[in-house]
Amino acid sequence: MLFLFPAVNRLNPVPPPFCSAYDAQGGRKRGVHILEGKLYLCLRDGIAEVSAESMRMSLTPFSGAEVLCAGREFLFASDDCGAIWRLDRRSMLERGMSCGGPGICDLCLSPDGMRLFALLGEGDSVLLSDAHSGRPLVLNCCGCNPQNLSFCGETLAASGGESSCVLLYSADALQCVAEIPMPGPVCCVLLCRHALFALCLTPEWNTLLVLRRREKQNIIHLSGMPGCLCLHNNRLLAATQGRLYTFCADSGRLLGVCCAPGRAS
Repeated sequence: MLFLFPAVNRLNPVPPPFCSAYDAQGGRKRGVHILEGKLYLCLRDGIAEVSAESMRMSLTPFSGAEVLCAGREFLFASDDCGAIWRLDRRSMLERGMSCGGPGICDLCLSPDGMRLFALLGEGDSVLLSDAHSGRPLVLNCCGCNPQNLSFCGETLAASGGESSCVLLYSADALQCVAEIPMPGPVCCVLLCRHALFALCLTPEWNTLLVLRRREKQNIIHLSGMPGCLCLHNNRLLAATQGRLYTFCADSGRLLGVCCAPGRAS
């Protein structure tokens, strides 16, 4: 993932998309989350908490943490065995554990903090669970080797991976309400109030940036393999292998591009 936070982005080279060798050391799994001026990220020895003001870091020992997301009360982290752990966000003490599924590559919490969504990359599915009890509620199919989740309002978007589509789900019942075709395998999706953005892979190992507003769709060719997306103050940041692009989110106009070694994930 790409966050506007000092000294956070992991820009190490990684294998091609859809490779099963992706891991927390530099792959597609999202091992970083920022909330209320604090950054949480998965490290080899545990979960780190970094203050945005002092840049001081505290480390909570946690074996095998790969993917995490944070809410006001709890922090959720999955390990390499497919379990999802619930930790108190302030004390970082374990409060419970539930079964997730094979190859969890993203976790997403609803705005009210009541529903937890887990994207199962190896299971080609998305799981909805009760965030407080860990009880599984709904399991639904999600393309082929899906890559990430994006939440907006009461709609959940998932990149369909090699199925070359973006899937939209109702957040309350995890019912698929739309399947939007894309021009190639989808590596990253970002959903906002009036638009949907996606990064797709081309046969030449380059990137297609798809900007979709209602029924209008604009496709922009970018150099390098797909990385990730970030939206800030109506500016869309699109990272590819070796480059970071800045676009106007409304018009799709290119505002700038800079070189960045490696690939943001």
